Amino acid sequence: MDPRAYLCPRCGGDHEDPGIFDVHYDYAAARGQLARRADVFRYLPLLPVRGVGAVLNAGGTAMVEAPRLAKRLGLRALYLKDETRNPTRCLKDRATAIATTLALELGVRDVYCASAGNAAISLAGFAAHAGLRCHVFVPSYASPVRLDWLRRFGAEVHVSKGDYDQAFAEAEEQGKAHGWYSRNCAFNPFLVEGKKTCGLEIAEQVPADFVVAPVGDGCTLGGIGKGLREAREIGLTDRVPKLIGVQAAGVQPMVARFRGVQAEAGDTKAASIAVRRPRNALRLMRELRECGGEMIAVSDVQIGEAQRVLAEDAGIVAEFTSAATLAAVESMESLRGKTVVLVITGGRPD
Repeated sequence: MDPRAYLCPRCGGDHEDPGIFDVHYDYAAARGQLARRADVFRYLPLLPVRGVGAVLNAGGTAMVEAPRLAKRLGLRALYLKDETRNPTRCLKDRATAIATTLALELGVRDVYCASAGNAAISLAGFAAHAGLRCHVFVPSYASPVRLDWLRRFGAEVHVSKGDYDQAFAEAEEQGKAHGWYSRNCAFNPFLVEGKKTCGLEIAEQVPADFVVAPVGDGCTLGGIGKGLREAREIGLTDRVPKLIGVQAAGVQPMVARFRGVQAEAGDTKAASIAVRRPRNALRLMRELRECGGEMIAVSDVQIGEAQRVLAEDAGIVAEFTSAATLAAVESMESLRGKTVVLVITGGRPD
């Protein structure tokens, strides 16, 4: 596959489902071929790169047991997949490691993305390390703290006058015009392959019944689902947990789509998942069907309370968006007595 070919020419376009490609591998050949290392490149036979990239060390994050929370919630066990231990403190680093490696392999010197903050900061940090020029497009509501992170890394920052979706459109327009390499997971199918390493790791670390993660564009949980399935395919596990995707009540297009209803207009403080037009909807819906998973929405009040509880009862300082996972579990009686993994996608202050 052409590493710059993202969308299917027959079904791609500017409509609701842009027809994003998927990457497939020789799973029989990958069995028993994992590397003895603790980063994303452990799964090199299942990654779309030629070799280990000269990039920051992403992946291999801790699985933290939270017995106090498990007892409080009536769970058999609760684990926190702590993605705050990545180089720029978020799961986005897994995708950025692949993006940066591909850019270096292609000889491209400029990389870009649209982001409410985390993906942009991740790309800026990895680009600084690799000596690449970084162009980031952020929505009008990007926080001063995150803008400061971006400028410290030396990124060229474009602040949109609109929301994330407008920033995304501006990023794609400029990226294509200048020939920059895209780190937009919502379009670039190779970057989901980085995110799926979180699912592969979960499969090796814990025999879970449920994996819970926040959902914006859908590529993070969709990627985790793919990683869990591939783990079974290559013999790392004999089970695939059910996925639970969480959105904020104020912006919940994937919940509405999952339930077959019309999404209502609203807003949320959970900026990282305030995506009104999820571009990886097809991928996530497919993964949810495969495992019998579901989508749930929680209020900002619930998220804020869950953020406090994660810190006080588990010692994890999760960003607001990540705390939505605990808020979801607190509201789901069906999880009682089960083993649950919460993906703590980031821990950077807003």
